[in-house]
Amino acid sequence: MYNIDYKAMGRRIREKRNEVKITQEKLAEMIDISPSHIGEIERGTSVCSLEVLVNIATALDLNLDTLVKGINSQNVGQAFSEILETLSGDNKELYIKLCENIAGTLK
Repeated sequence: MYNIDYKAMGRRIREKRNEVKITQEKLAEMIDISPSHIGEIERGTSVCSLEVLVNIATALDLNLDTLVKGINSQNVGQAFSEILETLSGDNKELYIKLCENIAGTLK
């Protein structure tokens, strides 16, 4: 059975929200909950409903599995693909080459 680490999940939400430059207030408005509830979710002190979690993932354009579990062996390919999709053509090639070089170094 999988135990959800709510503090880690909250950190991932906060990191992504900050990355896309959205305030807690704006995110709360986007998904129709209170800003204080967003704060509690980000601190891991409140367990949100599945509906709220899906709405957060959708608003922040996050993969739900990655949001809940973080990056792990089952979803690492999806995580790399999502990063790749955000890059322009030349940067995609650079990203792939960098990953290949790092992987070669780690072997």
